[in-house]
Amino acid sequence: MARSSLAVVIPCHNEATTLGEVVRIAARQADVLVVDDGSTDDSCDVARANGAKVLRAAAPGYDGALETGLRAALADGYLHAITLDADGEHDPALVATFRAALERGAPLVCGVRQEPQRFAEHIVGHVGQACFGVRDLLCGMKGYSRPVLQRHFDSGLPLLINMSPTVAWQRAGGRFEQITVTGTPRRDTPRFGRRLQANLAILRDFARVLGAARWSDTPSNPTGEALP
Repeated sequence: MARSSLAVVIPCHNEATTLGEVVRIAARQADVLVVDDGSTDDSCDVARANGAKVLRAAAPGYDGALETGLRAALADGYLHAITLDADGEHDPALVATFRAALERGAPLVCGVRQEPQRFAEHIVGHVGQACFGVRDLLCGMKGYSRPVLQRHFDSGLPLLINMSPTVAWQRAGGRFEQITVTGTPRRDTPRFGRRLQANLAILRDFARVLGAARWSDTPSNPTGEALP
């Protein structure tokens, strides 16, 4: 079978219960890279059984797993990459919709969830909409073209819960599309939890994103090159 031009990157930590269906559906549209972040269940076996390539996260945590997968997709020559959570909160059938947007020329596609889980996510949503025009910066389902990924990795900035590439691209004047994301609400505790510490961690990383964006009224594009 010929390799796809699209990679779906799925960070995974003990997601064996839901991972199989997510991988199986996503694999209809793309090559699937599951990045294991220290799972102690049989997530890796489930991923492989359903057609995914399994990578080990180079650094611990959600961002460490995502970065490992996105760097691998870029290094392997994929034209586009979509990030997708393993727990079913993002309907994997939407990979087809994201793929269509990327293939018709959108360099960046941002998912928009119907209902964020935490108080901090509502704050980030309102500020992100007001300042960047991005309705849900924290949505884990995003579609990236090679120019967006390359620009992000060249910057040396951390992903910061998958927010940095989007903000940097928007501040540089790059185009993006937004797509409503549906899925099945998670029944167990989310990866980041719901407690005060999780909300504070989200707000801390968002403050770092704002600082990295060099808060100003003028988009930052130091190269002067026209972006897609």
